[in-house]
Amino acid sequence: MTYAQSLKFGSSLCFGRKFDLDTLREFKSHGIDAVELSFSFDYYMNKLDFPKNRYQLAKIAEEAGVELWSIHLPFSRNLDISHPSNELRAIALYTNRTLIEAAGDVGIKVAVLHPSSEPISDEERPERLARSREAIIMLQEECDRHGLKLAVENLPRTCLCNRSEEMISLLAGTGAGVVFDTNHSLVEDSVSFLSALIDGGLDIYSLHISDYDFTDERHRLPGDGINDWRGLLSQLERAGYGGPLMYEVPRKPKERDELTYDELAENMRRLAAGEI
Repeated sequence: MTYAQSLKFGSSLCFGRKFDLDTLREFKSHGIDAVELSFSFDYYMNKLDFPKNRYQLAKIAEEAGVELWSIHLPFSRNLDISHPSNELRAIALYTNRTLIEAAGDVGIKVAVLHPSSEPISDEERPERLARSREAIIMLQEECDRHGLKLAVENLPRTCLCNRSEEMISLLAGTGAGVVFDTNHSLVEDSVSFLSALIDGGLDIYSLHISDYDFTDERHRLPGDGINDWRGLLSQLERAGYGGPLMYEVPRKPKERDELTYDELAENMRRLAAGEI
């Protein structure tokens, strides 16, 4: 058995873009045992009303036999923990705290957090980094209270954490770890980026697995891009990562045909077996 074959298969619910029993049963029937909640503010707070209905939603997952592994906290240009507007930043923090508390109540293990939105100019970057770090410390305390791990995501383009050195500096001493996205590194290759984070003492709490072209994020299946998957898995094994192989691939990746659950599951099998 390979290292990757010892890990659970997981998928972001961005693949189906909804939370219901049929969707979760579809994942389970294809050998996908863990999911990440990944929705907009509107879907979380209005359609699902996750804070109010968390226990009922957790029962749906239990009935389907699927683990609610992580919750991707919602984000937008305005829903941003580094936002220069105190009013908008306060809304982002309140939203995140509310969802973290609800997620902890139903046993979700990891809260995934974007350290910023974009665009961010070079001139405003130091202040945005300071505001993001302050918020990460506050949200780490919230996660500690409710039994979750806070996983900050590496991001592309002008977002914060678009380079390993910046990410290590931002997170050092905060208690937060990392959710590593394999299609966001546009300055360093993904293996070098991940290796630097590990060497910098950051814990890898979860993953967003997809492939890309090193030009921009694409969220395609592994093998449909330039990632060195054996190198990435080797780094994860070195780090002692034991969470799911959590894919973040939509039903229709950029410039590709719509995927089926069979194609998603077969790709997971091939990745874990070292065939990609």
